[in-house]
Amino acid sequence: MAGRRKSRSKKGQSPKRTATVIRVFSKQRLSAQLTRLIAAAPPVAGFDRAVTLEGGTQHFEVYSATGFANGPAIAAGVLTACEKDYSTLVQLFSGLALPTFPMNIIIAPGIGGAYHYGCAAVDLYCDGEASASPDIDHTRYLVIAEEVEVFEAAQNRGWDCGASNGEGLSRVLATELYPAELNGFFTAASWLDSNRPDWVSQTDPTDQGAASTGCAVLFLNYLRYQLNFTWPQIVQAAGSTLEQTYKALSGTSGAFAPFKALLDSHFPAGRPSGLTTDNPFPLAAHP
Repeated sequence: MAGRRKSRSKKGQSPKRTATVIRVFSKQRLSAQLTRLIAAAPPVAGFDRAVTLEGGTQHFEVYSATGFANGPAIAAGVLTACEKDYSTLVQLFSGLALPTFPMNIIIAPGIGGAYHYGCAAVDLYCDGEASASPDIDHTRYLVIAEEVEVFEAAQNRGWDCGASNGEGLSRVLATELYPAELNGFFTAASWLDSNRPDWVSQTDPTDQGAASTGCAVLFLNYLRYQLNFTWPQIVQAAGSTLEQTYKALSGTSGAFAPFKALLDSHFPAGRPSGLTTDNPFPLAAHP
């Protein structure tokens, strides 16, 4: 197929990675597999497990873990959606072209989320359900979350997939495409149920802070659904902090205070929020 990488000499291998830090998309409690991977050194070359090539498109090759019974069916479902979803992300990032193809989607059970070895790394390891009737959108959702991070690295204007602002963007855009799949991955309540620190004016330099990620997803949804900026506008207003993104969009400063005041009025501090979504907006100014 056009755009496909030439056949590799050894099945399941890919070029040597230039990054060594695993970037994880997960639920608040890491799975045992993700915990192990974070502590381990990434492979020098190739995939980190035995895989079987299930098919390819112009921009993707899709693999499943060898022996994974649901792998072929989930891969087939991913193959039907990956190019359409890729086109949507290209539009959100205003026509940005990625520098490396194909992106390799590796589907395996038990991951509990998704990961890749560095923001620009195009080997995207995504969980596949091992149940009798797997939810294919679960894997499609995870592909988008990891793919957004590759776009963030290519854009190189402030969204950092290893920090709270970039992690937040990957989550809200994945949820925008597959809203039914957020269950278990939501983080907004972690910030609402904390002392609500300001992760708008500053960025938490980790993608594993539930409260800082929760602040980021809330603020990005606030920009989109409370202040009515579009996702392409938000994506292009990249900055090293969400405050910088807000200033680029609005021309004004001081985003955190009105954002927090609005949420405080609907979710009083010191009480469990009970929120099971990352997007409670729009909210009335005076409930």
